[in-house]
Amino acid sequence: MNINDKTAKKILETDIYPDGANSPTEHIEYVCPCGKGKIIYENVRGFNDRYAFFKCKTCEKKYDFRYGCGCFWELEEK
Repeated sequence: MNINDKTAKKILETDIYPDGANSPTEHIEYVCPCGKGKIIYENVRGFNDRYAFFKCKTCEKKYDFRYGCGCFWELEEK
């Protein structure tokens, strides 16, 4: 399985300004592997602060995020 930010199905892409921040945060939601939840990716622009997390208890138990793999994130089984 090769699920990453380039192969996962994107649901939503938007910029948000949390708590009055001057720099926008790129917010992207993807369908998680089981199809019942989401993968959330956020990138604080200008600070190179990127992270991804699950909004799915099933996939959170089964997968870890791997970074620095030629994409923003990639899933690997635990």
